[in-house]
Amino acid sequence: MRAVVFDIWGTLLDLSRFYAIISRRISSLRGREREEVYELLLKAYDEALRVRLGGGFSRIIVDSAEFFSGRLGVPTETLFRALVEAVDEPEISELAYPDSAEAVSAVKAAGYAVAALGNVMFWPGMVTRYIMHKNGLLKYFDLTVFSDEVGLQKPSREIFEYVARKLGVSVGELVHVGDSPENDLAGALASGAKAVLVRRDSPIGVVRLGRTAYLINSLRRLPEVLGELGGAG
Repeated sequence: MRAVVFDIWGTLLDLSRFYAIISRRISSLRGREREEVYELLLKAYDEALRVRLGGGFSRIIVDSAEFFSGRLGVPTETLFRALVEAVDEPEISELAYPDSAEAVSAVKAAGYAVAALGNVMFWPGMVTRYIMHKNGLLKYFDLTVFSDEVGLQKPSREIFEYVARKLGVSVGELVHVGDSPENDLAGALASGAKAVLVRRDSPIGVVRLGRTAYLINSLRRLPEVLGELGGAG
């Protein structure tokens, strides 16, 4: 085992908090109740995940932006403008989970190659890179890969193979860490990588899901399970 790959939103960065900032900007631009916009945005996100998993959004950013703006009842340009204004808010530097930097820096210090692998919706991967930088995370990564830039999306085997190739390792030498059972856990395992599912609402700290997979309720548990996975054949 030579490399650890992290999902970003929901794993390292709090997507709900970012959506709350975007909702506030849409509310300001359109004269809508912020709570209403926020609830619609969360509902649209859940729906969009299913659409994307089913092969939708071939034009990743444009199609997903049209989907979200339709669900919110605002022009796509308003959605994009709200996104830009949200990135400019001071709170953008407060989106990392408390355990994120500690875990990534520990993995880096342990000698693993470290990569980030993210699907995107209505903003490009470069925006997420900037947010990672503002939250003090980007400096730890040897590689950052986003679906809009490579034309591949999790849970496809091809995107895990792409990351492995760029890192100069085999897929079997990867451990992928993420919060989605479908995109992260199942995608990684189906590709031949090992996997760690992050569920912060789990009452149990560590659960072994199989020979090459674990569930953890905090990234602080990651070094522990990496040691276990390193011995898994």
